[in-house]
Amino acid sequence: MSTSRSNGAVDLAARRDRAAGIVPVSPALLARARQARRLRATMSAFLPRDLLVDPAWDMMIDLFIAVATGERLHVKDLILMSGESAASAMRRIDRLQEAALLVRHPDPTDHRRVHIGITAKGQAAMAAMLDHLFDANAETPLRPVEPQSYFPALGKLSSK
Repeated sequence: MSTSRSNGAVDLAARRDRAAGIVPVSPALLARARQARRLRATMSAFLPRDLLVDPAWDMMIDLFIAVATGERLHVKDLILMSGESAASAMRRIDRLQEAALLVRHPDPTDHRRVHIGITAKGQAAMAAMLDHLFDANAETPLRPVEPQSYFPALGKLSSK
């Protein structure tokens, strides 16, 4: 994973995120995302991994955590994390991008690499799903949410 960035690259990434409508993630929501990632790892320890494979969910969780921690991921990072073949992972990344849940940007310092990030729509959807997943009283079905409608809820979670 790509964690080392120059200050210029960090500033560019932060400006791009703000321009794309990405909002800061509260510590509580970040903890929920990390817990969801740990749950996936735990399931794989008890059941055959190939029976419970959901690389798209894993990719979205990793992208959500990355934006919350200021980490930049590359396409290659997602491919390796997915556990799929490169071709299958690229098809999945393409479908997630077509659904406007993630976006790719050329690396300004190395044009062979491509940064990948979550979109405002992807961030809002993940925040809503994580909120619902860890809500003990969540008996009503979760419905799709537009990014603008979930941003006030992200602010409330920041104050928790």
